[in-house]
Amino acid sequence: MVDIYNIDADMNVLQKLIINDNEILTLLGLDGKTNAEIARKVIKRSQWSDLATSDKRLCVYPLPTRTTRNEIIFEELFEVDCHVPAIEDYKARQIVGKVVDILNNQRINGRYLRAKGVLGELPTVSGFYCIGVRFGFYSPI
Repeated sequence: MVDIYNIDADMNVLQKLIINDNEILTLLGLDGKTNAEIARKVIKRSQWSDLATSDKRLCVYPLPTRTTRNEIIFEELFEVDCHVPAIEDYKARQIVGKVVDILNNQRINGRYLRAKGVLGELPTVSGFYCIGVRFGFYSPI
């Protein structure tokens, strides 16, 4: 039986699918890096405190659940944001596109994940560019 509200298990699967893609790792400058180095750049939260001038970061994190017309079904949401130095904005768009290719219609812990659309340019630290995408799946209460 699948746990309905095991957010950590869901994020672990999402992170694993992302870091198993060589193209994303290359775009993030992580090809050939150790698992620990990769885990510091593909994180499971929206905030951090150590972004340097040439770093790239991919953030995977849950968003507030949405209700649906059916009171026993909820829409669970996750967001993936990509932060890169501003001069490499095209890499962020390529990464987000690849993330959509990888995650859309994936079965995650018994539920089908669907892309909810690209969010466009998002706020980030000075000198950086960020773009994000949201994904959702439906869960019974």
